Amino acid sequence: NHPLINLFLQYLTEMKMKNKNNTVLTFILLLVIFATNYCYGQEIKRDGNIYTLSAGDLIFSISAQTGGRIVSFRRGNSELLTSTNEHPRYYGATFWISPQKDYWPPYPAIDQLPYKTTIIGHKIQMVSQTENMNFRITKEFSISTSDTAICIAYKIENISNKTYKLAPWDVTRVFGGLSFFPIGEEDKNINISSIPNSFIKSNILWVPFIQEKNMKAQKLFNTAKGGWMAHYYKNLLFVKCFPDIQVEDIPPQQGEVEIFIAANGKYIELENHGRYITLAPNESTVYNEKYYLLFLGQNKKEKDLLSIIKQLNK
Repeated sequence: NHPLINLFLQYLTEMKMKNKNNTVLTFILLLVIFATNYCYGQEIKRDGNIYTLSAGDLIFSISAQTGGRIVSFRRGNSELLTSTNEHPRYYGATFWISPQKDYWPPYPAIDQLPYKTTIIGHKIQMVSQTENMNFRITKEFSISTSDTAICIAYKIENISNKTYKLAPWDVTRVFGGLSFFPIGEEDKNINISSIPNSFIKSNILWVPFIQEKNMKAQKLFNTAKGGWMAHYYKNLLFVKCFPDIQVEDIPPQQGEVEIFIAANGKYIELENHGRYITLAPNESTVYNEKYYLLFLGQNKKEKDLLSIIKQLNK
């Protein structure tokens, strides 16, 4: 489904209809396919319980042993996500059920225990354990051929005989850098922050990480707008896109987006919540996201970062 290949296929069809000799064109097409696969080709590899999606220098790894958790997302040797070096339990990127007041701490079967893993074509599918559980979580990961984004689908199924109110909750743990997202509606009950150095500029809320001695944990809640948040760390620009929701759909005591800075600045959590819904027995909901990771180099200005993100969202 690469657009360049589709263009050549269309051209070959036209030549055939005109009774043209397309032997040479067929050979060219094969070369294009080979070159395209070489440059953009995707791979799925397994190393024990770690499954890795890759395309060129883009590397994305998930642990089937540890809750289907994303444990690495990098360009070449430049890593975005934290590891057990920063925290023995809270590291990498994971998926929880929201709101926190009802579903905390996270169920071990969802966040820590092994997932059953299947490779389906170019897609990795992971399914949580269901023993003594009210929910089943299915995670699917793939790479978009059009823009090399990581496509993620998180599915929550109610496998109990009770009705629950809940929302999807994505948690991505990164190193200190510059976090930002477009501001949403003004709501004094939601837009709350204990991060002292955040500021608003060009309708974007910016959170530059500042390391302080003996700093306490800090948290920011916001309504957001546009369905994305980003983080710039050293050479990397991370952008995650998710369904934009209305204020009335935000789960109670949460934000549409949240930023959590751990004590002493050990790591930062970039969090986003989906719609707060009622899930009856045998019903399910799917939360779709895209993760982009771009290698930009250091010292990019705010306007440059926003310009790049604008191109991604076209």
